[in-house]
Amino acid sequence: MIGNYRINLGAGIVGFVLTFFVAFSSNVLMTSLIRGLIGFVAWYVLAYGLRWGLGILFSPRVENGSGYDSEGTQDLRGSQVDIKLEDDGQELNDLLKNGQSDSAGADYPPSETKAPTGFAPLDPPKLVRTKDPEELAQAVRHLTDK
Repeated sequence: MIGNYRINLGAGIVGFVLTFFVAFSSNVLMTSLIRGLIGFVAWYVLAYGLRWGLGILFSPRVENGSGYDSEGTQDLRGSQVDIKLEDDGQELNDLLKNGQSDSAGADYPPSETKAPTGFAPLDPPKLVRTKDPEELAQAVRHLTDK
C-alpha cells in the first residue's frame, strides 16, 4: 500500500469536520456528532480503499517462471504497449500525392478529379408574394379584431 495509516486518519478527520459542520447547520449537537463519526468512518474506509488500489497499480507483483515476465525480460507489466492499427497508410499516401502545395509548403485539398457522388446542394424554391401588402394588412387587422 502507498503511504501509511496517517493518510487514512487525515482523510477521516476531514470527513468528520465536513460532515459535522454540514449537519450542525440544521441539527442538534448530538445528531451532528453521530453523523460526523459516521463521516469519519466512511472517509477512513474510502482512503484505505484508495491506498490499496493505488498500491496495486503502482507496484505490480512479478511471478517467477510464469506470466508476462517468463521469457526473462525485466519489464514490468504495463510498461510497454503494443498496438496494431488498421493500415490506412495507402489512403494517406494517396491524399498526399493528389494534394497541391504552394511554394511555402502549405497543403491544399485535392482537386475535384473524382466522379460525382450524386450529391446535389439543396435548392429550395423562392417565396413569392402574390398578395398586395395592403390586402395582407387588412387580413391582419381583421384577425386582431376578433
